[in-house]
Amino acid sequence: MIRSVVDWGAGRYETTAAELAPVAEVVVERASVRAGDDVVDVACGTGNAALLAAARDAHVIGVDGAPRLLAVARERAAAQGLEVELREGDLLGLPVADGAADVVLSVFGVIFAREPGAALREIARILRPDGRALISAWIPAGPIDGMLAALGRIMARVAPGPPPPRFAWSDPDALFPVARDAGLVVAATERQELAIRAASPEAYVDAGREHPMALATRPALARAGAERDVRDAMVAVLREANEDRDGFLVHSPYVVHELRRAG
Repeated sequence: MIRSVVDWGAGRYETTAAELAPVAEVVVERASVRAGDDVVDVACGTGNAALLAAARDAHVIGVDGAPRLLAVARERAAAQGLEVELREGDLLGLPVADGAADVVLSVFGVIFAREPGAALREIARILRPDGRALISAWIPAGPIDGMLAALGRIMARVAPGPPPPRFAWSDPDALFPVARDAGLVVAATERQELAIRAASPEAYVDAGREHPMALATRPALARAGAERDVRDAMVAVLREANEDRDGFLVHSPYVVHELRRAG
């Protein structure tokens, strides 16, 4: 859908990170993070999962490719009196030693890897033999997915060309062979829903204008004079799905996969 390179440090990803905080809570809880565990949060962003793990007295490394988001995570850790080691790095080359992690977490992070198999091999590399990895992935359904599909249809009109391939991270059947080739097995998959709230559908769409992915699409939309069309189309989808007549509420489905080292 988005044909431009996304700069995850651009805009205000903090808004989305706050929205996703409940998912980090679910992932950390499902991972059964304990005091003394060595935890790596892959694509940690502003530190949601990393800080929760550190609050459980785990030894935590957070890795992200956006220096600005790491700076935000560092400020949050200091404000909460938590110790988290934050490192800049790529999903396909994690700056973490072999076998360093009891637990790997990735809350809607590794799913953006340009090479899913290579990213999973990195997770397998840093996991200890009895370690576990917990990954959340969006299910391509629900109002937010529908809103993004509306954007995608307009993007296809103003920026012709095939959209980038979209690996089915949420589908265990699709994930299983890729994980197996990386040396991992899918031990469990749990479906969840995230409640998303705002003052109104319009307010939600407008707040999303500063999301890094929205910023990546803006030049093409502006050149085509289609920015208003996109806003109207996205608002229409959310209005139809809205569950709160006095505000805005929708639910977005996602899965949490638990992966373990094979063998």
